[in-house]
Amino acid sequence: MTLKEAMKYRGETLNSLAKLAEVSTNTVERWVQPGALEKLSAARLQQIAKALDGGVLITEDGCEVELYGGRAK
Repeated sequence: MTLKEAMKYRGETLNSLAKLAEVSTNTVERWVQPGALEKLSAARLQQIAKALDGGVLITEDGCEVELYGGRAK
């Protein structure tokens, strides 16, 4: 799933994910754009995965977000 879909499933907004990841809302706005996750460092992807209680898979088609547990709001 995309980052935007994962955020929606978890009930996160741009502002709430920005607070969880300790970045600005503008940064999260850039992350949700198509192809943006592929440009991020592994450490940043790990930070996003931790904030959403999930993981980020890097595939030949790009990056996908997987969610773990039942943290849905």
